[in-house]
Amino acid sequence: MPTIEKPTAKTATKLSFRPRYIILRFSYGLFKLCAKLPLRTQLRLGRGIAFIMWPFLGHRMHVARTNLKLCFPELNDLEREALLRRHVNALGMGVFDAVASWFSADALLSEQYRIEGAEHLDAALAAGKGVLLLGAHFTTQEMGVRMLSFHHQVHCVYRRHSDPVQEAMVLQARLRHFADMIPSDDMRKALKYLRQGKIVWYTPDQDFGEYGMEHSVFLPFFGVDAATVTVPGRLAQSTGAALVPFFFRREVDGRYLLRILPPLDEFADDPTAVARVFNELLEQEVREAPEQYLWVHQRFKTRPDLAEASPYVLSEDKNR
Repeated sequence: MPTIEKPTAKTATKLSFRPRYIILRFSYGLFKLCAKLPLRTQLRLGRGIAFIMWPFLGHRMHVARTNLKLCFPELNDLEREALLRRHVNALGMGVFDAVASWFSADALLSEQYRIEGAEHLDAALAAGKGVLLLGAHFTTQEMGVRMLSFHHQVHCVYRRHSDPVQEAMVLQARLRHFADMIPSDDMRKALKYLRQGKIVWYTPDQDFGEYGMEHSVFLPFFGVDAATVTVPGRLAQSTGAALVPFFFRREVDGRYLLRILPPLDEFADDPTAVARVFNELLEQEVREAPEQYLWVHQRFKTRPDLAEASPYVLSEDKNR
């Protein structure tokens, strides 16, 4: 797999003064100011950004339309397009979910959510186990983990940004609230934390392409075969950690729901079974608020038949 250079604070600071980073630095400063606004005001700004985003999403809109067609064949074209518009609104608000989660004061957020199933996480920790929180890529993901951090120290697995300045900025912002950030290419650190009885947040709902097939199997997601990583079950086998599904969404009233489900302990000896059950649970959660799932990700790009083209390839490209 192509490697990404690990940024240092010195390198990132030096690069950030180059002209092409001026807009990034300005945006970063502006977002920090916006984070002082009430959360509802920030989300209104997010809905405004959604209108601006449309022309710039390009191929991402094609990816999202393809995903919605694959996952919701029961909807007609107009219904799927309406869902897509709601998704773009959620993406815009997701920008400010991230901004608020990084920079807003605790007082702005501490009364804006509720938790279901906290007892499942508490029981696993009380038993002296590490906990692998199984999350997913919703537009509210940054906010969901920030709100959980009011109650527990969370160590988060993430994928590095290819740009060293953006990587350093986002990493610094996240470390304001999370116990540690674990690059996905350094899972030994995740193993260490789980063996120490700590909480690690991991999102297994991505297709890592041909490089990830060594640790993936094809399992149904919305009735479509999807390359699904078996890493969670393997981590549990190595560490004895509890596998606890953790989902979140923004509710109609603008507050957030954090939902913690019972551990998947009965499947822990079978990484494929863990992956299958997680896909089923995730599908149930997505159906409750489908616009908030990250449909712009190419979830089905790798196909079981290697001769089959990715569903995201445009028809004109297939004929070349």
